[in-house]
Amino acid sequence: MHKAASSTPSVWKTGKLCYSSGLTLEIAKKMLEAAETEADRQGIPMSIAISDAGGNLLVFNRMDNAALFSINIAMDKAFTVVFGKLPSGNFSELYRSGGLVPLFFHERWITFQGGFPIIKKGKILGGIGVSGGTIEDIYVARAALKAGEFSLDEVNMAITQRESSK
Repeated sequence: MHKAASSTPSVWKTGKLCYSSGLTLEIAKKMLEAAETEADRQGIPMSIAISDAGGNLLVFNRMDNAALFSINIAMDKAFTVVFGKLPSGNFSELYRSGGLVPLFFHERWITFQGGFPIIKKGKILGGIGVSGGTIEDIYVARAALKAGEFSLDEVNMAITQRESSK
């Protein structure tokens, strides 16, 4: 029997983080509005994508003058976090450490920070992907998750890690 690499995320080992429905269009619109407000506050036009528990796009907005490349990146971050059950930035380290083989990735897999699973009561309801900035993406995603009253644990951890690496 093959033993899993030590860098295997605990959510994969335990199987405790399950997919669920419950993210409504009304909540997603509220999240999108909060994300846009935070992006305006940060002074960076962004693309913001929110997907359902199947990785399917629920709502999307590219703010005026947001870079065109940010469109697909935001949507793919929202897809990646649902399918991978981890923030998009976590996959960069897993890939570098050898915890994931290169064949694992496909054309929609994004390893940049700014994508987070939408979690409530230990269930993944969807994903959010924000693109257009660097660290600002994380703060915009946090504002959206907070507005939807979803778990902030993953995004707060990303902020703490980012700030401690400065």
